[in-house]
Amino acid sequence: MKRLVLLVAVIAFTLNLMAQGKRDYVDLGLSSGTLWATCNLGAKSPEQFGDYYGWGETKPHFYKDKWSKPLQEGYYGYCWPNYRLCNRSFKTLTKYCCHEMYGNKGFTDNRVLLNPEDDAASVIMGRQWHIPTEEQWQELIDEGVWTWTNNYKNTSVSGYIVANRYNNDVHIFLPAAGFYDTNRFCQGGYTGDYWSSSLDRDNSSYARFVSFHYDDCYVVRNNRYYGISIRAVRSHGDEVSR
Repeated sequence: MKRLVLLVAVIAFTLNLMAQGKRDYVDLGLSSGTLWATCNLGAKSPEQFGDYYGWGETKPHFYKDKWSKPLQEGYYGYCWPNYRLCNRSFKTLTKYCCHEMYGNKGFTDNRVLLNPEDDAASVIMGRQWHIPTEEQWQELIDEGVWTWTNNYKNTSVSGYIVANRYNNDVHIFLPAAGFYDTNRFCQGGYTGDYWSSSLDRDNSSYARFVSFHYDDCYVVRNNRYYGISIRAVRSHGDEVSR
């Protein structure tokens, strides 16, 4: 009996080590302790682009080489008429609105950070994950070592290797995955755009995201309906306080 218990303990310990060896996040040694996912949402390896989401939407409009059925007939892809948190235009927002001029019939809720139910990372990967805030992206820009490559690990994929400042072997890769505007795929291989969970406080039809190309990286704002990549984060604990 003791041998069986010991065997079970050894197996459990081994499985735990194997699980740690297959972590789906990287600790870059950032001040906040934020852990960054190794792949884009919808991707199976770091160099894959993954899926594209409107801000606050939890399903992509383009999935497995097929377009979803448009919410409004005659409109395809990522656009205001297909955006799920408005009533067909940027002046009819139904959630996350701080200004009456952008709200549906004057609607406001003054929410400036995505709730878990509207956070694609939380919905798909689990509540311990979420889309980074604007501040978390800025921390990564300020504290990470960003190096552009046109051939990540011999895959011919361009993007940024973002490494721990003391150890280049500890890193994540952010592919230049481009973005979608309506049904047009734009700038793939040249630029990378990644949502934050933060609404733009000056214009509720905009949300904040990080944008980069080969010689620059910064946090910007633009239309919430754009189809943009997501790279999830989590904390050291099992759950993230939101």
